[in-house]
Amino acid sequence: MCNLVAVCKTLGSLNLIKQEAYTSPSLPHIIMSEVKLNITRDVVRASETLYKAFDDSHAFDYITKKFFNLPVDEYVSKDRINAITHYYVACYHDSNGEVVEANDYDAVAVFSLPNQHLPKSLTNDPHFNQVFFHDLKSRLAEVIPEDIHYYYLFMIGKDLTRKDTKGSVRKIFEEYKKRADAENCAIVLEAIAEHARSVYEYFGFKNYKTFHYGVGEVNEQGQPDPNGKGFTGYLMIYHKDGDKVLRE
Repeated sequence: MCNLVAVCKTLGSLNLIKQEAYTSPSLPHIIMSEVKLNITRDVVRASETLYKAFDDSHAFDYITKKFFNLPVDEYVSKDRINAITHYYVACYHDSNGEVVEANDYDAVAVFSLPNQHLPKSLTNDPHFNQVFFHDLKSRLAEVIPEDIHYYYLFMIGKDLTRKDTKGSVRKIFEEYKKRADAENCAIVLEAIAEHARSVYEYFGFKNYKTFHYGVGEVNEQGQPDPNGKGFTGYLMIYHKDGDKVLRE
């Protein structure tokens, strides 16, 4: 379906929380000390958290327009952006993905599981398709050996209105890294902004390809500009033995 990921700018302090209890990730309820994770079927509430997380992201708005083949110079309200976000969360939910929430929807992430990834739907822009789909797919095949499968993190975000709630994003990463480690799997994502890249590096991800999108089409605020610099993204991968098994 689509490749998009970002983390909101203000995650709060990333305090390490000791894990005290764990149930099978195949169950809908995963119990942790202080922070609870749930694989949720409530697409509406999950989407509402993501609306808040991406509310001020120009890169997110640009990519959302591209996925729905909307002209970059067309006015698209936040209502439409949010509706498209809801649509993709529902797609992942309906296609055996996992929509997970932490701390009563303080943070939400959307994953596809190893060997169950959604097919990519190309846009009507060949250049965007080359940069955002074909080139990243080729690079992924170069980096990850054929015998290693991966989780794909499509989207993750935190509710920026709940600034006093801490540890939600950290707990999501801890849980899925634990699962990936146990299965000798990787986790793959695209960071669509520099601040997101820094957060992912903190959680053990490494950048394997820097790419530029929207160049000559929009400026850094997402406004139409034939001389615009567009945005910078990063293909990032985590594996417990990444330095040994992933190829540069």
